[in-house]
Amino acid sequence: MKKNALLGKVENYGLLIISTGIAMIYLRIESLELSDSATLWITFFLFIGYGVFTQYFINSQKRMAAEIISLSITDYLTGLYNRRGFMTLAEQQIKILERTKTRSLLLFADLDKMKSINDKLGHKKGDKALIEVASILKKVFRESDIIARIGGDEFAVLGIVAQKSDIGAFESRLQEQIDIHNAYENRDYKISLSVGTACSDPEKHYSIDELMSMADKLMYEQKRSKLP
Repeated sequence: MKKNALLGKVENYGLLIISTGIAMIYLRIESLELSDSATLWITFFLFIGYGVFTQYFINSQKRMAAEIISLSITDYLTGLYNRRGFMTLAEQQIKILERTKTRSLLLFADLDKMKSINDKLGHKKGDKALIEVASILKKVFRESDIIARIGGDEFAVLGIVAQKSDIGAFESRLQEQIDIHNAYENRDYKISLSVGTACSDPEKHYSIDELMSMADKLMYEQKRSKLP
């Protein structure tokens, strides 16, 4: 709300400045004592220019507002939603799914050995690994699903499933894409994810926090099972 109010003030001040400038130009033209026809034509083109420039200014403000909103909910590194974007959109999606009695799938994933990649190969490689995970998730899930990097090496996905048994299919596709990715030549590290999934019951109410908590618990159980 504050952003909208601020942009509204910027737009109003901008239009005031434009209007003042046009008025000053018009008064200057009047002082030149030109012929009536010359004054008429100059005035005509002046107001056409005013209309065009005003529309351009308004469109620029709208584009700027859209960019500000996009930056506030997008992870700068992967291009996925960030935690704020995920929580906002996921809450809305869950409400819609509850009304339509549709099951939601919440997947929580953590990149294994992220610290080792950073320590041994450098942070650029660590960033590259995170970007690769984002690419893998986009291949597995649909465009309509909400995919996010919610912090550090953690990712979350909110999708739709017809029944609980579909969870296994998503997990299999995810592992298949990881295996394909790791099979590329000349790789100096492997992508490995610890994953936890939670599925809502269409007859019950689940908040996004509850689903994340359930998926997070299962993810950490899988992660602990990989420890030597």
